[in-house]
Amino acid sequence: MENVRKLALYLVLAFAVVGGLVTINQTLADHSGLFGLAFTSAWLFPMVIGCWLAWRRPMIAFPLLMIWSMSVLGLLLWQSLAPSWWNTILNSNGPIITTAMFALTAPLAIYGYKRRTRFVALILIGLSALNVLATSNTESGENSELVITIPVLAAGVLFLIASFVDKQDDSAEEK
Repeated sequence: MENVRKLALYLVLAFAVVGGLVTINQTLADHSGLFGLAFTSAWLFPMVIGCWLAWRRPMIAFPLLMIWSMSVLGLLLWQSLAPSWWNTILNSNGPIITTAMFALTAPLAIYGYKRRTRFVALILIGLSALNVLATSNTESGENSELVITIPVLAAGVLFLIASFVDKQDDSAEEK
């Protein structure tokens, strides 16, 4: 069902624009000057480049997105297993792993719109589940991590539904 895929993609893209503006505002408010610009560039440039690659060069994007996804999943698992060590990192630098997950969501959704939809859906759901687990173990007083997790989980569920409803051929030749 093409409409479910479009709904998931538009949800993630709207979330990326609004969430990106909020994240840029918070980052520049906390860290002014070049330090804030470097923090913003650290997630914004990979997100923009990942979106472009996922749309225009999917054969190049897939291995990069998988390395990025497995890295974020590994860090979330590490955060859930060793919360005391991560509390010092998160208290000094902010939610860096959740920001990496946020930056990964839009390229994954763009890639999953046309290809490997079920696989991308399972990665988005896994990211959301591990983020909830990791956030529940740390001492962060903010719920910004959970605000980021809800649209990612919704997009993952929508992509999963679309993969079962619409049996499109994911083995189509890619550029």
